[in-house]
Amino acid sequence: MKLLTCSNTCPRWDAGTLRPRSPGGLAPMLVALLNEHGGDWVFTAPPEDSTPARLAGGIRLHPIELPEDVRHHHYDVISIRLLLGLLHYMHDTSAEPVFDGDLLESWAAYEAVNQAYAKRLGELATGGADEHVLINDPHLMLVPEYFDAEPGDRRGRMTYFLGTPWVEPDYYGILPGRLRTRVLESLLRCDVVGFHCDRWAEAFLACCARFLPGVRVEGRTVTGGGHTTRVVSVPFPVDHDVLERMRHEPATARWAGRLAELAAGRRTLVRADRLDLWKNLPRGFLAYETMLLRRPELAARCWFAAVVTTPSRAAERHLDYQRRTEAIVERINARFGAPGRQAATLIYPGPGDDSRNCVVAALGTSRAALVNSTYDGLNLFAKEAAYLLPDDGTLLISENAGVHQQLGPYAGTLDPFDPHQMSVAIEQALDGGAPPAGLAVARRELLRRESPQAWLRAVFPG
Repeated sequence: MKLLTCSNTCPRWDAGTLRPRSPGGLAPMLVALLNEHGGDWVFTAPPEDSTPARLAGGIRLHPIELPEDVRHHHYDVISIRLLLGLLHYMHDTSAEPVFDGDLLESWAAYEAVNQAYAKRLGELATGGADEHVLINDPHLMLVPEYFDAEPGDRRGRMTYFLGTPWVEPDYYGILPGRLRTRVLESLLRCDVVGFHCDRWAEAFLACCARFLPGVRVEGRTVTGGGHTTRVVSVPFPVDHDVLERMRHEPATARWAGRLAELAAGRRTLVRADRLDLWKNLPRGFLAYETMLLRRPELAARCWFAAVVTTPSRAAERHLDYQRRTEAIVERINARFGAPGRQAATLIYPGPGDDSRNCVVAALGTSRAALVNSTYDGLNLFAKEAAYLLPDDGTLLISENAGVHQQLGPYAGTLDPFDPHQMSVAIEQALDGGAPPAGLAVARRELLRRESPQAWLRAVFPG
């Protein structure tokens, strides 16, 4: 097999070896696959790039360098505000988006970046039957269209995997007709389009049926123009070997000591999120506040720890979201905290590699873990929690997180828009009985059966 992959996400490397950022997610997945098969990785170069051309194991790296103005239009305006906002149901449709001249100028930059990616893929592709092309990230949804138009025959397989949710047709219809049709038609040039769960796959199929009258949707296949695309759902695995190794790292021990001091013997509820709008931190803290208003004595026996990282290119909307979250936490502590004992704490590990060690340390001693995303493609933290929580720990997952399909039978289900319902679930997890015997063992065994190789076979079937 020859693997040729591209993503907006960029890899990291150390002494000629690719290294993952965490025990799961896109970058570690691609690292594992390229380390096994070799191949080429095309990605958006970070602003200060010093990428080696070749790494150990026959891995070749190909950064796409973007001028800052193009990066802004492609990444900030279209990929993040428009497309991620769309795919996570984040747009306030009374005011946005507005497809005026400025937005269409940014769309032209999105096209140009996608065309540059496709050109680089075309230069690298051999067209051989053993070639597997894997395209990732909503930043690159027009790459299949442009790549398919490159000269030369293509006998290998092409897969597009989307790590975000997909929306129902009525909401997808926010995009103007020419744009919504073009994105769908581009993705359908692939042999396989993949998602993390059935729900997102079925929403995509429904959009194809609604907006592409010339195609035929039958089960999990879409046929049109003489080409058939298979739509699959397969979640990213979590690397349990990495988690086991991280348990014993010095950075994890240091964080465990700090967290133990903050917990002061109390039962801990933990969450870990990047400050993305769909992670729903404000409602999570409102739910905890609601529980304490109902049962204020729990403030002396319980502690809510939130490990938070900030986006690499935070916009004003992210900053406002952060301020709102911090204001709720301050209110909780003003009412229910005590000298030297916060009722809820926002923990910002800061830049560096040990933020994951903080998460591993917190999960190893927590009574419950909270995932209350409004809509989430998968949610890696939920899988880490399912593996690392103690046997008496409870995992609480939003019904709108893609991981709920896989881990729902081993977790409590949350309505992410209902702080009262979430507060009752949190109270039960912190002050109720332990989960059924064997539940933790079963969920760990489920995760141990996953692997990047099995994922690759699922997205390149046959």
